[in-house]
Amino acid sequence: MKFSSVALVAVCACATAHFSAEVFAQTYPQRAIQFVVATAPNGGTDAIGRLIGQKLAEAWGQTVYIDNRPGANGNIGTALVARAAPDGYSLLVANAGHVVMNPAIVRVPFDTLRDFAPVTLIASGPLILVAHPSVPVKSVRDVIALAKSKPGKLNYASGGSGTTSHFGMELFKSMTNIDIVHIPFKSAGPATISILGGEVDLAFSTTPPALPQVRAGKLRALGMASLKRTNFAPEVPTVAESGVPGFSAGVWYGIMAPVGTPQDIITRLHQEIVRIVRLPDVRERLAVEGVEPVGNTPVEFAAYMKLELAKYAAVAKRAAIHVD
Repeated sequence: MKFSSVALVAVCACATAHFSAEVFAQTYPQRAIQFVVATAPNGGTDAIGRLIGQKLAEAWGQTVYIDNRPGANGNIGTALVARAAPDGYSLLVANAGHVVMNPAIVRVPFDTLRDFAPVTLIASGPLILVAHPSVPVKSVRDVIALAKSKPGKLNYASGGSGTTSHFGMELFKSMTNIDIVHIPFKSAGPATISILGGEVDLAFSTTPPALPQVRAGKLRALGMASLKRTNFAPEVPTVAESGVPGFSAGVWYGIMAPVGTPQDIITRLHQEIVRIVRLPDVRERLAVEGVEPVGNTPVEFAAYMKLELAKYAAVAKRAAIHVD
């Protein structure tokens, strides 16, 4: 069999590229890895990124540094990774905003699904529906009944338009056909203060700030926005088991690389991060953040994001959500 010189060059080039990718992946990492966090320090995304980054550095003997790039609803840091070289040295510590606010209601300078190579969903956790004790409700069913008897009389706090707390309640409203007035705040902190002070009736909150207040009797827990009860608060029933089957809304954290990152590097990152997520001390630290370990495959993570994006895009359209 004879080959033309052009064909031989093409075959050799292909083989060389494949060999180079394999060798590169086998020696990866050879230098520091950048974990881009598209939020300010001290938040949940920052905490999860530092936790995984520290363990990864210990395992591989290479520095993993956190690069906080807040601003533009997370678009600045996320776009930075979308444009980064696909070599495994610039990774995004993504959160639920990747498919909730961005791009459900905000025009973003990247494609949420196509510009990134998912590595793994590290952990996820539900929001919790809470009420001020003065509100005459003790369950999810009570909220639905009261809201239907007095449309537009109840209100709820959120950390701002387009946040997970906002989308969570709007999803709840759409699935129960009730009318509750939205009171947006500039961030989660003021929203929590407002419901603690009785200025606002209800809220879908993340669990770290809410559960201590529930256990102190300052807030009433009505339901977890998960399909099954959590390990860290098994006494709180789910919204799904309380008359809204299939309801779930929450936060999540995952690792993504720029699209085009060699599959061998994605696989190595995935295997190591999943191992880290299963460590007992890591599981304990995740529980403090109100989330439980996941560690799914890149394919599963991609499918999950696609479903979440479709769900919240529908919520945004139905509720006419826009950024204030």
